Amino acid sequence: MRHLKCIVLVAALAVPLVCSEVMAWEEITTLSADSNAKEVGINKEIHKLKISCQDKPVIINTVVMREGGKKTPFTLGKKFNPKEEYILDLGGKHHVTGFRISDDLKGRYSLQVE
Repeated sequence: MRHLKCIVLVAALAVPLVCSEVMAWEEITTLSADSNAKEVGINKEIHKLKISCQDKPVIINTVVMREGGKKTPFTLGKKFNPKEEYILDLGGKHHVTGFRISDDLKGRYSLQVE
Protein backbone atom coordinates (compact mmCIF):
# COMPACT_ATOMS: atom_id res chain seq x y z
CA MET A 1 0.00 0.00 0.00
CA ARG A 2 2.86 2.38 0.81
CA HIS A 3 4.33 1.75 -2.66
CA LEU A 4 1.00 2.64 -4.32
CA LYS A 5 0.82 5.94 -2.38
CA CYS A 6 4.31 6.86 -3.62
CA ILE A 7 3.32 6.19 -7.24
CA VAL A 8 0.18 8.32 -6.92
CA LEU A 9 2.16 11.14 -5.30
CA VAL A 10 4.85 11.09 -8.02
CA ALA A 11 2.17 11.07 -10.75
CA ALA A 12 0.34 14.00 -9.12
CA LEU A 13 3.56 16.03 -8.97
CA ALA A 14 4.47 15.31 -12.60
CA VAL A 15 1.17 16.46 -14.15
CA PRO A 16 1.54 20.20 -13.32
CA LEU A 17 5.05 20.23 -14.80
CA VAL A 18 3.80 18.81 -18.09
CA CYS A 19 0.83 21.22 -18.22
CA SER A 20 2.95 24.29 -17.48
CA GLU A 21 5.34 23.49 -20.33
CA VAL A 22 2.50 23.05 -22.82
CA MET A 23 1.39 26.67 -22.35
CA ALA A 24 4.83 28.28 -22.13
CA TRP A 25 4.32 31.65 -23.87
CA GLU A 26 7.41 33.82 -24.20
CA GLU A 27 6.96 37.59 -24.22
CA ILE A 28 8.65 39.14 -27.26
CA THR A 29 7.71 42.83 -27.29
CA THR A 30 4.99 45.45 -26.88
CA LEU A 31 4.29 47.73 -29.85
CA SER A 32 2.29 50.91 -30.41
CA ALA A 33 0.01 50.92 -33.44
CA ASP A 34 0.41 53.91 -35.77
CA SER A 35 -0.27 52.66 -39.34
CA ASN A 36 3.46 52.05 -40.00
CA ALA A 37 4.69 48.49 -40.58
CA LYS A 38 6.91 47.10 -37.84
CA GLU A 39 9.76 44.60 -38.01
CA VAL A 40 10.11 42.28 -35.01
CA GLY A 41 13.13 39.96 -34.78
CA ILE A 42 12.53 36.49 -33.35
CA ASN A 43 15.21 33.99 -34.53
CA LYS A 44 13.79 30.87 -32.88
CA GLU A 45 11.66 27.85 -33.58
CA ILE A 46 8.00 28.56 -32.80
CA HIS A 47 4.54 27.38 -33.84
CA LYS A 48 2.19 30.09 -32.55
CA LEU A 49 2.06 33.88 -32.22
CA LYS A 50 -0.23 35.50 -29.64
CA ILE A 51 -1.34 39.12 -30.17
CA SER A 52 -2.81 40.80 -27.07
CA CYS A 53 -4.40 44.26 -27.16
CA GLN A 54 -3.32 46.34 -24.16
CA ASP A 55 -5.04 49.68 -23.61
CA LYS A 56 -6.79 51.15 -26.68
CA PRO A 57 -8.15 49.46 -29.81
CA VAL A 58 -5.74 48.36 -32.54
CA ILE A 59 -6.19 46.90 -36.00
CA ILE A 60 -3.80 44.21 -37.17
CA ASN A 61 -3.99 44.07 -40.96
CA THR A 62 -1.25 41.58 -41.88
CA VAL A 63 1.46 39.52 -40.24
CA VAL A 64 4.27 38.33 -42.50
CA MET A 65 6.31 35.46 -41.07
CA ARG A 66 9.94 35.54 -42.18
CA GLU A 67 12.08 32.43 -42.32
CA GLY A 68 15.32 33.80 -43.69
CA GLY A 69 14.40 34.81 -47.27
CA LYS A 70 11.05 33.00 -47.25
CA LYS A 71 7.97 35.13 -46.46
CA THR A 72 4.56 33.75 -45.48
CA PRO A 73 1.78 36.36 -45.21
CA PHE A 74 -1.22 36.01 -42.89
CA THR A 75 -4.09 38.44 -43.49
CA LEU A 76 -5.95 39.24 -40.29
CA GLY A 77 -7.78 42.52 -40.97
CA LYS A 78 -9.00 42.34 -37.37
CA LYS A 79 -9.83 45.04 -34.83
CA PHE A 80 -8.84 44.24 -31.26
CA ASN A 81 -10.38 45.89 -28.22
CA PRO A 82 -8.46 46.13 -24.93
CA LYS A 83 -7.85 42.72 -23.31
CA GLU A 84 -8.68 40.83 -26.54
CA GLU A 85 -6.20 38.21 -27.70
CA TYR A 86 -5.68 36.32 -30.92
CA ILE A 87 -3.56 33.22 -31.41
CA LEU A 88 -2.13 32.80 -34.88
CA ASP A 89 -1.28 29.15 -35.56
CA LEU A 90 1.69 29.11 -37.92
CA GLY A 91 0.89 25.63 -39.24
CA GLY A 92 3.60 23.67 -37.46
CA LYS A 93 7.04 24.53 -36.12
CA HIS A 94 9.05 27.07 -38.09
CA HIS A 95 12.43 28.67 -37.50
CA VAL A 96 11.11 32.23 -37.61
CA THR A 97 13.67 34.97 -38.08
CA GLY A 98 11.07 37.71 -37.66
CA PHE A 99 7.64 39.16 -38.32
CA ARG A 100 6.56 42.22 -40.28
CA ILE A 101 3.30 43.54 -38.84
CA SER A 102 0.99 46.07 -40.47
CA ASP A 103 -1.22 47.80 -37.89
CA ASP A 104 -3.51 50.81 -37.43
CA LEU A 105 -5.21 52.99 -34.75
CA LYS A 106 -3.40 54.19 -31.62
CA GLY A 107 -3.43 51.35 -29.07
CA ARG A 108 -0.64 49.12 -27.82
CA TYR A 109 -0.36 45.36 -28.29
CA SER A 110 2.01 42.71 -27.07
CA LEU A 111 3.44 39.73 -28.91
CA GLN A 112 4.18 36.36 -27.39
CA VAL A 113 5.40 33.18 -29.06
CA GLU A 114 5.16 29.50 -28.27
